[in-house]
Amino acid sequence: MTNPNTFENRPDKQAKWDGRYIGLAHHVAQWSKDPRAKVGAVLVNQAYARVVATGFNGFPSNVEDSAERLENKARKLQMILHAEQNALLHAGRDARQCDAYVVGKPVCNVCATLLIQSGVRRVVAAAPRAGTDSYWDRVGLLAIEMMREAGVEFVPISGTQLDVLGLNRDEARRAEDPFVTHQAEFDFGVFDRGAGG
Repeated sequence: MTNPNTFENRPDKQAKWDGRYIGLAHHVAQWSKDPRAKVGAVLVNQAYARVVATGFNGFPSNVEDSAERLENKARKLQMILHAEQNALLHAGRDARQCDAYVVGKPVCNVCATLLIQSGVRRVVAAAPRAGTDSYWDRVGLLAIEMMREAGVEFVPISGTQLDVLGLNRDEARRAEDPFVTHQAEFDFGVFDRGAGG
């Protein structure tokens, strides 16, 4: 018996469902309180046509996401979980053989390692741009290189799919580099312990 949910030799069905899951990832991204970047991720087990987990970028549970912390880009980046990380944590072992849909930023190198190690088979996400000075583009290109080497299929979100979501193509691809202007604040070896530290 063949699986009725398979996309094998059915590119129209694949494109239709990819668009739906990209739309869901975009919806989930709006739950993020981050004022600068809203990223959403959806893990889908295609064999069973089932959403396994969702995630958005934000601070860990029980860590206050105050406006002050979110506005401090350097501090925020030291504390935040990426959407892919949240989805993988929620999915646990169920992430194996899933497709990941990510909207908001290109997949970074750290999230790529986690997606690969979790057994994700396919990633549909924004394509990083080549030849820019953007940190997110550079780590995004490294992420794609790693995924391809590990046998994880990477599929860039198309301009048509962005249009369907009502997303401006240039804005959706823009990748601001917080490390350029805040490099001095990224000192992971020394933490401000305040007066009582």
